[in-house]
Amino acid sequence: MRDFFEKITDSIGKGVKAVSSKSKELIEITKLKNEIKNVQNSIESRFQVLGKKVFEMLNMGVLKEDELKAECKEITSLFRKITELEGAIKKIELEALRERYGADIVMCPKCGAPNKANAKFCMSCGCAMMVEAIVKGKTCPTCNALVKEEVKFCARCGTKIK
Repeated sequence: MRDFFEKITDSIGKGVKAVSSKSKELIEITKLKNEIKNVQNSIESRFQVLGKKVFEMLNMGVLKEDELKAECKEITSLFRKITELEGAIKKIELEALRERYGADIVMCPKCGAPNKANAKFCMSCGCAMMVEAIVKGKTCPTCNALVKEEVKFCARCGTKIK
């Protein structure tokens, strides 16, 4: 009888730990997603300010490139901030998966699905999981987002990829 109660207690303890861990993960991810939303709003407002400045400068007949470049630099830093926040979300998700399933979990470079570390192909999308496949990807020089080799423009910020 005592073994029965110990097993129930252990099961309840594991369940509480799992729920607690999952709720902590969700809270952290929600905070990061809200921060991403705030940064996206900042980008939109910066674009509006930039457009207004360009309009006013063109009406006055004088383009002040230094002012415009400063605004563009601020927008670029905001895009980079989004990339960092998305990376933090992926890190939290990966840690949670490793906690649940063991340390031998890696994320697919294409779709982000969890896979065993020794997998040669993603179980979700079929993408090659080998290191060579990851190295082939490029990053945007403006926002550091991963882009495919054949892409000419970044899908996130629109920068031309060389």
